Amino acid sequence: MMNFDEWMQASDSHTMTQPVFRRVLVAIENASQVEGAIELARRACVPGVTGARVLHLNLRDSIRGQRFTLETESEASYVVEATVFELRMADIGASGEVRHALFDQAAEAIVTDAAEWGADLIVLGAPRRGELRTRLFGSVTLRVLQHAPCPVLVARAAGRGRHHPAEEDSCAGHQP
Repeated sequence: MMNFDEWMQASDSHTMTQPVFRRVLVAIENASQVEGAIELARRACVPGVTGARVLHLNLRDSIRGQRFTLETESEASYVVEATVFELRMADIGASGEVRHALFDQAAEAIVTDAAEWGADLIVLGAPRRGELRTRLFGSVTLRVLQHAPCPVLVARAAGRGRHHPAEEDSCAGHQP
C-alpha cells in the first residue's frame, strides 16, 4: 500500500496531476489527534483554494436510558478552536463545529457530515485502538473507510515511526 508521501511524489510526475481538494473534512476525536490530522490536512490542502471544516464529535454514552457526555462543552470547543487556528495559520480557510453523537454512532456521524457538506476528502486523526482491539471490536476509522462518500486519509498513530523495524536494523550496522 502506498503511503501519502509516495502518492504525492507520484502525483507530481508528468503523467499524473495532483488532485485539488476543495472541501476537506477534518474529523478529530480528541486533543491527542490534532497534530497528526493537521499535518495531513496541510499536505492535502492547497492554501487559498481549499476550505477545511473541522468536525469534533462530543460523544455521548447511554447508560440505563440516560445520556452522559464524555467531555465538557469547553473541552470539545477547545479541540475545534485549536485545530481551526492551526489550519488558518497555514493559510487554509477553516471553520469548525462540535456535534453530539452516541458513542457507537461516531463513524456514521462523520460520514453523514461529509456527505451533507460535500467533502472531497476526509482527514481522520490517528486511531485510538491497537490492531488486535480493532480486529476484535471494529473501529470508527474502519467504518468511515468502508462507508465514506470520498477518499479518506488517516493520520499515523503517535509513537509509530516512519520506518519499518527491519529497515532500521539493516541500517544500524552501517556508518555514515
